Amino acid sequence: MEFSEGDYVQDLCLLAYKDKVHLSYLKDPDAFSYELKTPEEIKRACYYLMNCFQQTADMGQENPALLMSRRKYEELQRQAATCTLYFLSERLAAETGDVVHSPLLAKAMKNPTATSELRFCTRTKGGWSFERASYLEDIADSWLIRISSRVSEDWLIAAPFTRPQVCSALHKWLVRPSQISTP
Repeated sequence: MEFSEGDYVQDLCLLAYKDKVHLSYLKDPDAFSYELKTPEEIKRACYYLMNCFQQTADMGQENPALLMSRRKYEELQRQAATCTLYFLSERLAAETGDVVHSPLLAKAMKNPTATSELRFCTRTKGGWSFERASYLEDIADSWLIRISSRVSEDWLIAAPFTRPQVCSALHKWLVRPSQISTP
């Protein structure tokens, strides 16, 4: 898990196995690893890692998710810093078919105040499966972006999600990893 907001940066590995969760930081000489033993410790870590101090995850109103090509999104993401917000909004709307919510995602892509990359590796009897998600936030909106990881698949789903909602989902996944199954 990578998370960045201004000067606050986290780059950690969370290992969840049955009833154990280990937190490791491996990138510099101050590397550490320790076991999170209680659900409260796991919850505190999930919120701390994403610099989140609001412990409630109000679901608020439902907004439609945006579906588009992962390759097109990655192309637009690379262009976001150099193109206009109008151009980015128009391209996203053309890809998603949603002229209402695409400009909100475009604003977050153009001027992010916080970003996170989450990579999930799951071991099954058939081998490893890999999943990927990103979190993107600007001053007004935040998005959870679920990204296809298989080369043969080209999809991406972007849904309005607050930081506390992301932290809460991560916490629930870590507390009950044996109950989570992959499709």
